[in-house]
Amino acid sequence: MPPPAHDATAVPSVWQQGEVQTALARRGGPLVLARGAGSRVWDVQGRSYLDARSGLWATLVGYGRAEVVDAVCGQLRALSFAPLTDLASEPAHRLAERLRALLPADLSTVVLVPTGSEAVDTALKFVRLYHYAGGARRRRIVISREYAAHGSTYVGASLSDPDRGLLRGIGPGLPGIRFVPAPYRYRCPYCASAPACTLACADAVEGAIVAAGAERVAAVVAEPVPGPGGVLVPPEEYWPRLRAICDRHGVLLVADEVVTGFGRTGRWLACEHWGTVPDVVILGKGIAGGYQPLAAVALRRPIAQRLAGRLVPYGFTYSGHPAACAAALACLRIIEEEGLLARATALGARLLDGLRAALASCEIVGEVRGLGLMCAVELVEDRLTRAPLRLGVRGALRLERELRGRGVLAFADNPVIVAPPLIIDERDADHLVEAVSGAVRSLAGRHIPRSGRRSTAGGRATG
Repeated sequence: MPPPAHDATAVPSVWQQGEVQTALARRGGPLVLARGAGSRVWDVQGRSYLDARSGLWATLVGYGRAEVVDAVCGQLRALSFAPLTDLASEPAHRLAERLRALLPADLSTVVLVPTGSEAVDTALKFVRLYHYAGGARRRRIVISREYAAHGSTYVGASLSDPDRGLLRGIGPGLPGIRFVPAPYRYRCPYCASAPACTLACADAVEGAIVAAGAERVAAVVAEPVPGPGGVLVPPEEYWPRLRAICDRHGVLLVADEVVTGFGRTGRWLACEHWGTVPDVVILGKGIAGGYQPLAAVALRRPIAQRLAGRLVPYGFTYSGHPAACAAALACLRIIEEEGLLARATALGARLLDGLRAALASCEIVGEVRGLGLMCAVELVEDRLTRAPLRLGVRGALRLERELRGRGVLAFADNPVIVAPPLIIDERDADHLVEAVSGAVRSLAGRHIPRSGRRSTAGGRATG
């Protein structure tokens, strides 16, 4: 069936996320997908694309996995719905036990919700109520970071970097949220030009806690590797330092692993790279592989023990849906049985090394970075000044066309972000290197620096 015609002046029947509706209509409407298999999708015209977006960071085990579909269908036939109230379903409890076995230390209680954004909302409720129940009723302030992306609900948007504009024209963010710099080595306000990281960005977290009054701070919320914010890989000592700072001041450490969890970085949790156990872990996206909507909040034992005797005011109709839990169990089994953590590590290194080699001489590339199967190519006006390349709408659309013309869907912005399913093979990784480097070089060939002459030297992610 052909896609519907798009009238640039008409009111859309489906509101497309993250798009200006009239602008999208002028471009001919969205790319309408018809099917998917493995790491590829096909549009209604029959064109094939290697999906280096993983949908929206979600399709870790790929498209069309019969074992996941069978698990979902079987569960729907057996029991199609069971709310997590005074009722429950067997798949929800099996999933909780499976997650307990995977998660480190005493992250032993799982709160199931439909989406990652709702998990962020839920985590904040548990964090603040934990302090309230312990008598620290003034602990309401939350420390977040620049370049953060914590979802689009009001809580998630408030915790996200204000420069993302998620609340523009809507209203102020939630009160009690403070922002500090992220560990962004290439553009660190403290040590970008220094020979080594000074961890001043971690010390800024402690400075914010002290400035607010430690007795008023509830939590530090951070993504181990901000994905949409630019794949900002922290220095080795950052997360252990963050853990020590939070312990010193009685502040809970919350890791938002919605993007990085379940193998994206080569570990079940990205925090495991640095031997850090958060107090609260937010999970989503890849947990059910894009086959069903599901997310979770994992709590360490002391938090669950303190709150077990209280009514926590949270909940959603589709929390822990039986079919979603069945999908998650099937996806986790695939990740383990097919060795996808090791695959993400090996092919992530191949992808990162390939992009660095292919773009080493490209004058608009300032940095190529990544961890596991998430990589970013940061574009600049000039490598010496690191002035960011401002793509604008036209530049981003041109880059998108170049990528699609090479058979790839990626996050076409500055930085260019590549995050394919964990099931890709070496040929797929090499295709991504060729397509992304080719698209960036094509953009460089059209680029005239603001100085009016070609740059001989490139980097900044606009987040």
